[in-house]
Amino acid sequence: ASANYDLSKREIEILEKIAAGKNYQEIADMLFISPKTVRKHIENIYQKLRVHNKVEAINLARKNKLIQIFV
Repeated sequence: ASANYDLSKREIEILEKIAAGKNYQEIADMLFISPKTVRKHIENIYQKLRVHNKVEAINLARKNKLIQIFV
């Protein structure tokens, strides 16, 4: 079993949407939250995964099967 890095369901949901190419505003609209809240979730995701950008976060999440990508 891979580590889940203590990501919440919401953080995983946001990470999946980032991986699908959505921007902060699109994610905010889809989840009925503000872009500022999306940004805060993403900061938390980066901190928990110990990464510094989207690409690192997505790659680590895919490698550890934290997210499912539907393309």
